[in-house]
Amino acid sequence: MSRNAEIERILEAWWQSEHCPDNERSNALAALNALLDQIVARSDKNFTRDQIQDYLFSQYQDFRIQRKRNDKLAVAQSAAKKPSV
Repeated sequence: MSRNAEIERILEAWWQSEHCPDNERSNALAALNALLDQIVARSDKNFTRDQIQDYLFSQYQDFRIQRKRNDKLAVAQSAAKKPSV
């Protein structure tokens, strides 16, 4: 699915914040919040981070499904390339 590059960055940062190791979570959340804050600022604070994430939630669900498919495909392709023992 083709999305706006800014939305794609937000979705990727959102994914990272949910799937990173615990010791990296605060940095990942800070990166996500920085991207969301850019939109909040452009909206003259008419929207909050939560409202933006609520608006993007269905796109994030689609992103998660595609990301999981891509990850499974990468694992399968990697396994197929390994020589048998």
